[in-house]
Amino acid sequence: MNSSVYFKYDGTFEGLMTAIFEKYGELEQIHIVCEKEQMNFLLTENFIKTDEEKAERVLRGLKKSFGVDFIRRVMYVFSTPFETKEDVIAKTVKGMFLYGKGFLFSDNETPTEFRRLSKRVGSENHSYKGLLRFRELEGGILFAEFKPENDILMFLAPHFIRRLPKEKFVIADTARKKCVFYSDGQAEFMEIESLSLKDSDSEEFFKEAWKKFYKTVAIDERRNEKLMISNMPKRYWEFLPERED
Repeated sequence: MNSSVYFKYDGTFEGLMTAIFEKYGELEQIHIVCEKEQMNFLLTENFIKTDEEKAERVLRGLKKSFGVDFIRRVMYVFSTPFETKEDVIAKTVKGMFLYGKGFLFSDNETPTEFRRLSKRVGSENHSYKGLLRFRELEGGILFAEFKPENDILMFLAPHFIRRLPKEKFVIADTARKKCVFYSDGQAEFMEIESLSLKDSDSEEFFKEAWKKFYKTVAIDERRNEKLMISNMPKRYWEFLPERED
């Protein structure tokens, strides 16, 4: 019976780049998985320790050969919860080095899946640039929370830093229990356990005013949930004030 060989890494982007560097010659025959994954005891597995220098060498090679846009797409795919994303990234990267840029747009199953995942993340990131809702907390800090399908906080934050450079704000990914805090030109990413927040008086006033306006203009007989979902999928509804009641 043939056994599959699995190589575990620490779950970081640098860890995956290290694994690609160390196992480059074997990428077609092995699987790379995060150390948090529970593996079948019948399968052979090994652990690859993250090496910043090796990871940087891979990234320099990707940048030199394919540009920063391809690295961004690699990071997009890495941000997905897709079970075999590591193999998709590793095999796509090797295919690019072996066959050139055209491999990314070939009909091969691996780059096809790479393109699908990358597009999905890019689409979600773009959507939240317009749909993320901020509210004002006591002390004048702006706060927004969301539960994205993909781990896009690091991609989304720069957009709002450029848009709100003079504000203090927090964007919290409550699904992954982490946030970015921006103030005075500095952004810090951190983990969060729980949130205890109080809206400012003006925020409470405008939130209630908006909810009353929404109820006033809404006509139940003309309610078309199918159209509402086509304009804004339900996964974006949770933190809308008009959906709270």
